[in-house]
Amino acid sequence: MKQKDSNKISLTQYILTIVIVGILASGITLFVYELNNPMSRLSMGSTQEDLDNIELLNELIKSQYIEDVDQKKLITGALEGMTAAIGDPHSSFFPEAEAEEFDTSVSGSFEGIGATMMLENDYPTIAEPPIEGSPAEKAKLKKGDVIVKVDGKDTKGKALQEVVSKVRGKKGTRVKLDILRGDETFNVEIVRDKIAVESVKANIDKNEPTIGYIKINSFNQTTSDEFDKAVDKMRKEGAKKFVIDVRGNPGGVLQNVEKMTSRFLEDGKTIVGFENKAKDKQEEVASEKLDGGNKIKEPSVILIDENSASASEIMAGAFKAHGLDVIGVKSYGKGTVQTMVPMKGYGEVKLTISKWLTPDGKWIDKKGVEPTIKVDYPAYLKNRVIDRSMEYKEGVISPNVKIINTYLNELGYSVDKDSETYTQETTEAVKKYQADMKLEVTGVMDKTSVEKLEDSIRNHWKANDIQYNKAIDVLKSK
Repeated sequence: MKQKDSNKISLTQYILTIVIVGILASGITLFVYELNNPMSRLSMGSTQEDLDNIELLNELIKSQYIEDVDQKKLITGALEGMTAAIGDPHSSFFPEAEAEEFDTSVSGSFEGIGATMMLENDYPTIAEPPIEGSPAEKAKLKKGDVIVKVDGKDTKGKALQEVVSKVRGKKGTRVKLDILRGDETFNVEIVRDKIAVESVKANIDKNEPTIGYIKINSFNQTTSDEFDKAVDKMRKEGAKKFVIDVRGNPGGVLQNVEKMTSRFLEDGKTIVGFENKAKDKQEEVASEKLDGGNKIKEPSVILIDENSASASEIMAGAFKAHGLDVIGVKSYGKGTVQTMVPMKGYGEVKLTISKWLTPDGKWIDKKGVEPTIKVDYPAYLKNRVIDRSMEYKEGVISPNVKIINTYLNELGYSVDKDSETYTQETTEAVKKYQADMKLEVTGVMDKTSVEKLEDSIRNHWKANDIQYNKAIDVLKSK
């Protein structure tokens, strides 16, 4: 029995970017962009003939088209079309509702229900346990719950962002969700609330009490303050060295990454350079004005991966240029800066207005920042998410079965990790795994067992994070 190879989401991406996959009601997308660059400026370069033609078309449509056309739709369409015509994937027009959603995504908090979701088999599904104390937690939503309807409207086949926009909403308003949990379908009515988003998490290494670990999930408007508090907390707990982790971090607000990076550099050292359309260049340098004079002089390294983008790459590029170790794999490669320009009554335009350059003058767009110490992810983490719509049992042949065998082998169960066949050996290994996990022992990999297996492999990676372990080894030698 050969199964359809359906789900293409990498487990690495799932693990490291789950917070940004789709925060219900937050609208954070894969790339959050730098805002309000000081080099931004406007110039009126259109000829009168250009403007006359645009106005002529507008008047022709209004006066001659066979049906009435909403004027606001016409102008919105023109704004969208002009921005799309640039051909830049990072420049776009946001109508009012989407503009508000984007602005919220970098504010450090959002109004919604406080859960994350991913698309699974064409349905939005709760991907992680809801945020503690959130409306979703109070409604007893669980990881794995499938959102079948939002306010009575089917979600199957809808884009994740479309569902997100329907679930998000202002504090105090209500949203009704139809939930599928296993074989049970039920509905819940949830009152939305304001949810604080933690962009920084920190802890002391369990084996090395002088090393503090700081994970930066994104660079939103509160991240710099969160980072400062995390450093202070780690120092009080005994940290004398730091691991900074921006793996999976898509970027964010330019000013905040400048403030944070300034703390690691001597005053006057370049953080980042900029080059605009006119080829004018300027630099942002480390200074007391940026960091308040509160420097981080302790030995520090930074972790990056292929999902570290934009502002994350600014920090990594500065670390590398100034002799600090960058550990992991080559970063994403987004070397441009965007600004948000309001279009009164219509929304906002997000427009690329400059290149950014590393302190040694390199433009990393589509190239990425190369680590100083390369440590790749293990092969098992690069597998896609296992298709949960099927049950896997003896005799089944599928690429999904190979993933199951790979994971079981990695976790220490006796099975051929390279086989796509669900053999008797696989059945016995699954039975042992199910018994160890206190699941029903059937030897069959159903949805519950698959979810548990992927949880186990994520926890296994966290306990055996070779990139992080390398960072610890490097710091121990300093």
